[in-house]
Amino acid sequence: MKSKTVLFYFFVLLIVEISAELLFYFTNNASLIYITKPILMPTLIVWAFFFTQENKIPLNKALPLALVFSMFGDIALMFLSINPDVFIVGLACFLIAHLVYIVIFFKISSSGKSVLLAKPYLALPFLLYGIVLIGYLYQQNQADFIKMQIPVIVYATVILSMFLAAISCYGKISSFSYKFLIIGASLFVLSDTTIALSKFSPLFENRQHIARIIIMGLYGPAQFLIVKGIISSTIIDKHNNEY
Repeated sequence: MKSKTVLFYFFVLLIVEISAELLFYFTNNASLIYITKPILMPTLIVWAFFFTQENKIPLNKALPLALVFSMFGDIALMFLSINPDVFIVGLACFLIAHLVYIVIFFKISSSGKSVLLAKPYLALPFLLYGIVLIGYLYQQNQADFIKMQIPVIVYATVILSMFLAAISCYGKISSFSYKFLIIGASLFVLSDTTIALSKFSPLFENRQHIARIIIMGLYGPAQFLIVKGIISSTIIDKHNNEY
């Protein structure tokens, strides 16, 4: 099946990209990163297209949009070591991608009462996570963070909102699809947390290559799992409508 072949290529590309991050550390040669990183999300889009075609279900039109903006974010952050100012561009691109995911998740959870409305206390640990992270970054008192504190706080708010929107899908889709969404959203939050810690704290000082490996090792599977969760929820809906 074409989708399985494309998915295989996606994970091969991801492994090569992660290896390229390590190669960059030892050789200072980023050529392989420039080749592999920009085509990760387009490959995932192609997989989503073939997968939905094979299962005879419509592809959510918003989904490629989230992945396209993620691709722009990947490209921007790829040049971070050359020009630190592109960080804000990457931040904006990923913020738009998360907003698109939020819209998709809210559309999925729109029928009936959300679990977060029924049990709002479920959101507290994740709100606390965001507060502790931002508080830690303020404690480091790094000039780069102070300069970008508002965009970073806005972004942190949006990505945690994306995670909460994913939680709100509970009971609205199969447990199979829900697990994909939640694990994917969790990995995305952890990937972006690593970005923040590597840029605005001394945690990865002189160990940026480790941070980049962690970031991509979480980010690639996160995107796949979110996309898989969204698409598989459509498959379940299709089957339910047939009975």
